[in-house]
Amino acid sequence: VAAASGRGLDATAAQKSIAATLIADLILVNPTPDPASCDLTNGDWELVYSDTFLFRSSPFFWSAGAMMGENASFFYAAHDHQVGMFGGGIGRVVQSIDMANGRITSDCIVKASLGVPLIGFAPIFAGYGSVITSASATIELPTRISCTTETTTIRQDDTKIIPFLNFMNNTSVPVEDVMRQATGGAAPTVFLEINFVDREMRISKLEDGSVFVYQRC
Repeated sequence: VAAASGRGLDATAAQKSIAATLIADLILVNPTPDPASCDLTNGDWELVYSDTFLFRSSPFFWSAGAMMGENASFFYAAHDHQVGMFGGGIGRVVQSIDMANGRITSDCIVKASLGVPLIGFAPIFAGYGSVITSASATIELPTRISCTTETTTIRQDDTKIIPFLNFMNNTSVPVEDVMRQATGGAAPTVFLEINFVDREMRISKLEDGSVFVYQRC
């Protein structure tokens, strides 16, 4: 189902229903007690299926969504539209968990394109890069990790394609500090559920029930 639906991005209602049933069945037979603290949870995981926008695998969007509350869905849809214009999109998405050091890191490859609306559908130019977000992580419950997003770094992987943007390469944004200033208080604490994990696969959910299925890299 994941392969046939572009990791869930193009899934039909029937495919989503099949995937939801398979995921629920796997969660019922989770072989790992206390997965949040189990060493199996650590490591690099590639996203293979989700029932929501793929970029929401990043802690940045967990925190941004928490800040925006009921407006979060509009924000996600607007970001998806912006990324997808003129052939852009989300590439490989890897989530790295290191609970020994209290870290979750997301590396999301984004293909960005620039064109002129109403003039044509082909982009003037297109390039790709990585958006790397780092968050602190603490075991909250046997199946739950609490996270606070700290930084987001932009890495331009093809500097020859868009040379005038090279100055942004490896630019790091102090997301936690920005969110503190925006809210006038602490940055949002968000939660990631670990519902299934073994040596090859992990299933996680966000607070709103959105599902992410990963395979070990």
